[in-house]
Amino acid sequence: MLISLSKKLTFLAMPKAASTSIEKALQPYCDIVFQNNPRVKHIRYRRYNRFIVPYVEKSGFGPLETTCLFREPADWLFSWYKYRARPAINGKPQSTGGMTFDEFTARYIAEDTVVSDIGRTSRFVAGPDGNPAVNHIFRFENLSTYIAFLEERFEQKLAIEHLNQSLQLDYTLSSERQAQLEQYLAPEYEIYEAARR
Repeated sequence: MLISLSKKLTFLAMPKAASTSIEKALQPYCDIVFQNNPRVKHIRYRRYNRFIVPYVEKSGFGPLETTCLFREPADWLFSWYKYRARPAINGKPQSTGGMTFDEFTARYIAEDTVVSDIGRTSRFVAGPDGNPAVNHIFRFENLSTYIAFLEERFEQKLAIEHLNQSLQLDYTLSSERQAQLEQYLAPEYEIYEAARR
């Protein structure tokens, strides 16, 4: 998470949605930077609104707008699957080594605690009422549109590097599993469809 007080903008770092690349580009222009530890780097909207916003506003710097990237839901899940297949965590409970994407997806839908700890993107952007509360949600796949938004806001050309590439693995789901996943991720698809392109 990064905050620019002068531009009145907070970047909420959605996991598996170019957050490291965006952070690296924006950091020189921001006043508050939460990075490295995933628990603070990837603070979701509700926690941000509860703990960070009151401090900023009492310091006389509010109100702030929020923004983030939102990835196509099945692709976001596949990115997690690839990330957890990296050799560095082989043998650990969260490793997907030796597991197909179909199996990973079935466990995610069943809310298996080892798999479902990655959360849900709909909850990342939700306000206290459960509805999306982030002001500017952009589709991850249309990164150039998002960069243009940030460059206009920060009045700077931004060099966005492609960092943290995952392994190249096979995206294969049975038709039954694909249908189950789309139904399970219906709240995410609704947000994705409404996101700026």
